[in-house]
Amino acid sequence: MTVVLTTKRLATGRLCLELVATVHGRLGDAPNDDLLDGAAVAQWLAAVGVEIAEAPVADDVSHYVEVREAVCRLVTVSVTGTAEQRGEDVALVNAWARGSAPVPQLRVEERSLVSDTAKPTPRQVLTAVARDAIDLLTTPESARLHQCDGSHCGTVFLDTSRGGRRRWCSSDRCGNRARVAAHRDRHSEV
Repeated sequence: MTVVLTTKRLATGRLCLELVATVHGRLGDAPNDDLLDGAAVAQWLAAVGVEIAEAPVADDVSHYVEVREAVCRLVTVSVTGTAEQRGEDVALVNAWARGSAPVPQLRVEERSLVSDTAKPTPRQVLTAVARDAIDLLTTPESARLHQCDGSHCGTVFLDTSRGGRRRWCSSDRCGNRARVAAHRDRHSEV
């Protein structure tokens, strides 16, 4: 049973891809990492709509980075088909997927039943991320994974567009940069 940690619409389409996207400009000369400390991890969790039971600590940060990079390599191989899957990445994701997750419980509220799930710990969120990565990489949905066409971006996203032709992680960010650059190129030739 999968516990839904967020109902927020995610830009990349999946929680595991949102974690991977915490490195901006991955293909450029100076990538920017959003997960530098516990406060940054808490900020990312809030941004993706996950409320946690306790603040992340330094060990949590290193685990988030470790899982993020393993998922990134696995997803990149799935998208590009350029290298073999790394056994240590598969083992790491599998190990985290075996962790505990919040368990939904029923409670009575005003003569009706409602689902009540405790807030997850930062490590339980990583379990959900690992399970999400396994689900994504082993279903037909993986064929809809694309890497952003932005020149330095590298963000991988799940293309849920009707025609499957989405080009950028964000039309507002990378798409706009590409359109501005194309406009500049067209007008500089004149």
